[in-house]
Amino acid sequence: MLVLWACASFAGNPMIRGNWKGYLMSKSLDVDNKDGLPVTLYIIDDNDKGQIWGEMIVRYRYQTDIYKAKYKVSGQLDYSNYTISIQQGDFIYRDLLPKGLNWCTGGGTFNIYRSNYKKILYMDGYMQTNCGSEKLRLLLIKN
Repeated sequence: MLVLWACASFAGNPMIRGNWKGYLMSKSLDVDNKDGLPVTLYIIDDNDKGQIWGEMIVRYRYQTDIYKAKYKVSGQLDYSNYTISIQQGDFIYRDLLPKGLNWCTGGGTFNIYRSNYKKILYMDGYMQTNCGSEKLRLLLIKN
């Protein structure tokens, strides 16, 4: 008798895998982005070792135009304290920003929480970028 489930990996964490949406917030954002930069994160794979991969899109608004950058991301999920480390990697694509602005890359470690009031997960923490010393708050909600 062959038991297939014994050979299967425990790959994938359905609570973490999938779409996350939220904002990247700074104390110095301009009028067009006063609520933060909209961010979507899609974690496309994770496994029982806690490794994650995916894609992140960051949007920047300037007057009436929206500019986007899409990054490859990788990281590690720490199951013991339920934190996730995410590092932005190479650009998949990026729009040319106005007024000599440039896209930044960075990363950080974020806590994952479950809401006491609704059945939702959210990710909250700070990331550092290559554009300066300010820590940017990233707050994402699992779709």
